[in-house]
Amino acid sequence: MTDHEVKQERQSPVWRRRLIWSLGLGLAILVAWLMWIDYQVRRDFAALQWALPARIYARPAELYTGAPLNAAVVNDYLQQLGYRQVDAVAGSGEFRLQGGQLQVQTRGFQFWDGTEPSVLATIEFGDNQIASVSADAIAGNGDVTTRSLPLVRLEPVEITQINPATGEDRLPVSLDQVPEALINAIIAVEDQRFYQHWGVDPKGILRAFWVNLRRGEVVQGGSTLTQQLVKNLYLTQDRTLRRKVEEAFMALALELHFSKDEILAAYLNEVFLGQDGSRAIHGFTLAAQYYFSRPLTELSLAELALLAGLPRGASFYNPRRNPERALNRRNTVLRNMAAQGYISEAEYDRASSAQLSTSLRPARRNRAYPAFMELVRSDLARDYDADALRSEGLRIFTTLDLRVQQTMDTALEPAVAAVEMVADDGTPLQAAMVISDSNTGEIRALAGSRRPGAVGFNRALNAVRPIGSLIKPAIYLAALESGDDTLATVLSDRPVELVTEDGQRWSPGNFDDQTAGDVYFHDALARSLNLATVDLGTRIGIDTVINMLDDLGHSRPVPEYLSVLLGAVDMAPLEVARFYQTLASSGFYSPLRSVEAVTTGEGERLQRYGFETKQVADPASVFLLEQALQDVFVRGTARSAAETLADNLPLAGKTGTTNDYRDSWFAGYGDDLTGVVWLGYDDNRNTGLTGATGALRVWAAVMQQLAIQPRQTRAPDAIVWEEVPIRASLSPTTEDCQATRLLPFREGQLPAAVTECLQNGTLLDRVIDRFRSLSP
Repeated sequence: MTDHEVKQERQSPVWRRRLIWSLGLGLAILVAWLMWIDYQVRRDFAALQWALPARIYARPAELYTGAPLNAAVVNDYLQQLGYRQVDAVAGSGEFRLQGGQLQVQTRGFQFWDGTEPSVLATIEFGDNQIASVSADAIAGNGDVTTRSLPLVRLEPVEITQINPATGEDRLPVSLDQVPEALINAIIAVEDQRFYQHWGVDPKGILRAFWVNLRRGEVVQGGSTLTQQLVKNLYLTQDRTLRRKVEEAFMALALELHFSKDEILAAYLNEVFLGQDGSRAIHGFTLAAQYYFSRPLTELSLAELALLAGLPRGASFYNPRRNPERALNRRNTVLRNMAAQGYISEAEYDRASSAQLSTSLRPARRNRAYPAFMELVRSDLARDYDADALRSEGLRIFTTLDLRVQQTMDTALEPAVAAVEMVADDGTPLQAAMVISDSNTGEIRALAGSRRPGAVGFNRALNAVRPIGSLIKPAIYLAALESGDDTLATVLSDRPVELVTEDGQRWSPGNFDDQTAGDVYFHDALARSLNLATVDLGTRIGIDTVINMLDDLGHSRPVPEYLSVLLGAVDMAPLEVARFYQTLASSGFYSPLRSVEAVTTGEGERLQRYGFETKQVADPASVFLLEQALQDVFVRGTARSAAETLADNLPLAGKTGTTNDYRDSWFAGYGDDLTGVVWLGYDDNRNTGLTGATGALRVWAAVMQQLAIQPRQTRAPDAIVWEEVPIRASLSPTTEDCQATRLLPFREGQLPAAVTECLQNGTLLDRVIDRFRSLSP
């Protein structure tokens, strides 16, 4: 075809129609693409909801007159909350500790049961307890008035999160909750014409290019805040021309449909500001907590400027890893603020000369208290699925007491090491411990290993082992509940041969292979005598014992074997804690709890795991039993701990040892705390330890550090105290009636030995003489 013919072809109507059709199609595609971008931006931004982690809180510290807290403990708690120690308290989150007086301005907090207001409180400390709590109020005329307060509840420490699959973490806030100085700093350094442009700023691009060229480094970016937000919310990090064009159109669409304040608030909540292990720190509110351990509203100008400099490169300017870079970047932000009139020269001088004040690097919160958190997750799984916990921003208030947990963590490892008998292959002895509130059943601390923070097999929940003599209180309580036995019932601690369920002959023995003959019910339990226990258990029946275990909270099936009487019952330490918790609660069973309540992120209550209780034993029976369990520390198997716990007695408890020394147990309680310790090897080998030489010593070491409160149980009205012969006998002689001891009984339930001594007048004379000695 000649050039002339080609020219004619191009001028033909067919070719022109094709060109018009192609241009029209291209324009239609472009319009459709722009409409899709516009729709996508409007839809996603209007419904913008981040996947927010569930936040897990420890039990808050409660300050009230008589609370067993000293100044050092409260000071540590305030430090964990990020409170600043100052010379004069001028705002929330500050405290002054001088001698035995603490002045603190609390921050206030929205709890599951209501909002705790901020208060300026004065705490006076006495002898290891709070002596008084008061608040100062300043009237309009300047007069200061002081009033006593029944309680000051500090905000709870956030101990961990259950993070979304993205690994992102943030604390979204509205724009009116953000300090104006931070907003000014962000605009000054990232987008000076934010309130003038329409999402894309050609002037800003040229200005940033010129400034960076003059400085010889990147100090300003050409992208607007809107473009940065679009990139984070909608786009990948690819640096292609198509992506930059798409970013520009999306920014224009965002500015067309949403206000500047809405865009700025989204940016402040979305921007990436650091990495904490697998947790990505997004938004300035969370960054303030991460870098300074304080709320955003409590930060100084210098601290806010440091945060404002991080979006340019959170890792590059990380103040913990690169303090010099962070300092220079902070001062660049401050210089921009001064140049643009946001701060004065004097403010610039003060802030730019300030030292970096970041807090110590926080512990990895997704690994905090793993043993306790496993229990929390198990308890929550009954009501919440995993997706809800990872994405809906729930707030979970637990029963964990940081003072108790941290004291246990500090004391447990050295206490176990002190009793450890190292195996031939060097395998370390393992441990588990559970501590609960004696009155409520709330779990205060949990250790699944001897090593604090260990991740892996949680022995407190999952090490199901025979409990040995820990079962004996259930047997003796069942007998007291029957109404036929008293603390002075005489039991036979003599050799016996019984036929087991499978026709085998069974000849149990005492731990020391000795026998005691006739022995009081009370002494048999305190001294953990096996033969006397078998005598009692066979008389009341194995089924009665199993029913009592069930009443006390044990949920696993127990076969009706004679060996049950000597502890052939498998329990995990947490299950033992449930059993002894019921004894500590005077026979009222309460399910052990690790979670107190769950709310939405806005504070709306979703679930309240309230205090539930059911009476499963007569308080009079439990009181009588407890007298024997207290005697365990006086003349029984736990007397070796009496010196260590001299300031804490009386306490109640029981040792436990299983066959071939495989398991060493101790369970005990005071007025405030109930604790269970297990020691053993995971492969079930011999430990060489009894309950007294192993678990008891560990329990005593921890409880001494916790200053466990002595057991002060008031006797029920049905209880009377009577003298009984010291020596147990079914037929006491006159000589037996001379030496006596005082024991409690139900009214009208004196045993025959006491009645016989009263009838021959010996005890009656002693009672009269005792009464006369007490008379004025």
